[in-house]
Amino acid sequence: MNSIQFIKTDDSSTGLYNEDVKDIYHSKTGAKKESLEKFIIPSNLYYFEEKLKRKIEILDICYGIGYNTKTVLEYSRKKNINITCIDKDKSLAILSPMIKDNTEDNELRIFIIEMLKSNGIKSSDMYDVLDKYCTLKNIDFFIDATIDFKACLNNFPYKYSAPVNENQKLHNIYYNYISSSMERSQNTSKYKNCNLTFIFGDARGIINNLNNKKFDIIFLDAFSPQKDPTLWTYNFLSKIKTLMHDDSILVTYSKSTPFRSTLHNLGFNIRKTFINNIDMGTSASLNNSSLISNITDFDLSLYKTRSGIFYYDNNFSLTPNEIINNRILAQNSSDRVSHTKFLKKYY
Repeated sequence: MNSIQFIKTDDSSTGLYNEDVKDIYHSKTGAKKESLEKFIIPSNLYYFEEKLKRKIEILDICYGIGYNTKTVLEYSRKKNINITCIDKDKSLAILSPMIKDNTEDNELRIFIIEMLKSNGIKSSDMYDVLDKYCTLKNIDFFIDATIDFKACLNNFPYKYSAPVNENQKLHNIYYNYISSSMERSQNTSKYKNCNLTFIFGDARGIINNLNNKKFDIIFLDAFSPQKDPTLWTYNFLSKIKTLMHDDSILVTYSKSTPFRSTLHNLGFNIRKTFINNIDMGTSASLNNSSLISNITDFDLSLYKTRSGIFYYDNNFSLTPNEIINNRILAQNSSDRVSHTKFLKKYY
């Protein structure tokens, strides 16, 4: 993906901007802060850790550079978690342990590298991605060890090649440290009871092949519905519903009316995420006693306006523009009151 721009956010973590979609991956107020406030806290993670006598199953849709996964692992008390990570772009997942993300937890970085390798990511894949993105222009967005790690990967495998100079010998030492740390982490790491499964591709097709596996927490961190509605359609959210227990929780930063209207129509209990008294996201469950709805009569009336008309993608095959245009046609032909007239009447 050549359209990625790196951005320093206000909490010193790294954010991304996609020039093709014209949308940000993370809030400029802080990528790590956003993950904690809009995803981890609303997910009621500690509720599940206390209630469940098994591993917590989490689905991270649009893993990106891994903020939601990394933050949930960092803040978990019991660290007994399986996370299925979905993203279109494999390169972003490879970058995730190397990006400056406002954490000093190198054990977590090594764990992610280990998980990437166990999911079929080769050292050559890692090197190619770092060679593309870890440039002089972007070096300030990467942890200090990245240059050494990149050099080590370029000289891989060490055990089959004798050092030809002092510099390569240093690379051997560095690789051996990383390698032994990864080996130790399997048995002694605080993340030894956690597991990451990476699946790369279009999330619409991937969730159809999860064989009705159930998840306790689902993070939906796709591009905004206005930019790319493919993962906000009635059809996609209907499928997500089948992957949830009654007390599972779906969490997202989105507060869009068609999204919440769809959740309401599908029978979800909806709770707005307020940060400093501002509506900043949504959590939803079918029947979780720890999630108390704060949807008002105003919201329910708003869902019945044209702005509450759903996005549709019946066969999971439409482009973002096709989905948007089809919704505009549905709105134009609808006898529902417009959003503007509704607000004038309401106020």
